[in-house]
Amino acid sequence: MAFILAVWGAMGKSILWAALGIFGGTAGGYLAADQTAVPAQLAVIDIQSLIKQSTVNGQTEADAKALTSGIKATTAKLVAQGIIVIDSGAVVDAPEEAYVTVE
Repeated sequence: MAFILAVWGAMGKSILWAALGIFGGTAGGYLAADQTAVPAQLAVIDIQSLIKQSTVNGQTEADAKALTSGIKATTAKLVAQGIIVIDSGAVVDAPEEAYVTVE
């Protein structure tokens, strides 16, 4: 009987330490993931280019208003998705995929 209690006592401690290790690892991983910063998502709109294109083609005031509302609609959709929208004049360098077209 003493042998069984000795084996169970040693095994019980091992199970306890294993459980504490699992708990500690899980808690540490959760805290690390919770505190890790998520990289900001950015979208770039070349407003200057859009304005130049509209003036070169002899756009009317109504076309300019449509362009403005198109820019606002596009940016509103992106912002609703949590994406930060900036003008290309503020960009030093960005991948081509960051640039958004305005319809």
